[in-house]
Amino acid sequence: MTDALDLIAMAETTLRERVAPGGPEARYHALLAANALATAHRELTHPPRDAAGSDAADGNAAGGSAAGGSTAEGPAQAVADVAAIRAGRHDDDVTLHARLLAAAARRAWIADPTSTGEPE
Repeated sequence: MTDALDLIAMAETTLRERVAPGGPEARYHALLAANALATAHRELTHPPRDAAGSDAADGNAAGGSAAGGSTAEGPAQAVADVAAIRAGRHDDDVTLHARLLAAAARRAWIADPTSTGEPE
């Protein structure tokens, strides 16, 4: 792990174990912060594949942004990709389907690790 990830993990543990027992209001806010840190930790330890230099987990076959991926073209390209999907231009694209499914599973796990298995 990196220093930043170690610090996030340490802050999460400290909030849960040392701050949270300080009363109902303190406990609520401490656990809220700890959950935010845990989510950030999961997201940093499992970056989208396109951020790591391989195929875009959220992208289309051309490396674009189909349904929420990031591209050099930006939001306009993402809107065009969504419109293409809605118009049925990717109905038989099993590669895109697999990428979108993997991206959705990753996002679900980051938000709630009990919802699905840890992404590969």
